[in-house]
Amino acid sequence: MKPDDLDRVLAGEPDIVPSSGFVGAVMDAVSADATAPPLPFPWNRAWPFAAGFAALFVWLSFLQFRSPAAVAGPDLYGWFKTIVPMATGWVAGGLAMTIALTVWSLRLVRLRWRT
Repeated sequence: MKPDDLDRVLAGEPDIVPSSGFVGAVMDAVSADATAPPLPFPWNRAWPFAAGFAALFVWLSFLQFRSPAAVAGPDLYGWFKTIVPMATGWVAGGLAMTIALTVWSLRLVRLRWRT
């Protein structure tokens, strides 16, 4: 089938018109979504993570001040002292990239809103 034949066949088709009230219903739904309040932050899920992180920080702080002969077993603080210097650079790099991408995306959105 050639493009001219397709144009001729489609020219004979009736126009498609939305049913009455469709446009109004869609616009009402759009305005209702636009004026809805934002979703709340899920504090119920965030508090256990924050409490666990705080407990880990306190536990590692107490490990620093214990006497080495008091507890026999693996030296977790020594392991922590070995891992932290290696991981610090990766964490700092990840935070820097996160901040840079967040600032970049916020500026990009502000530029689009202004035009």
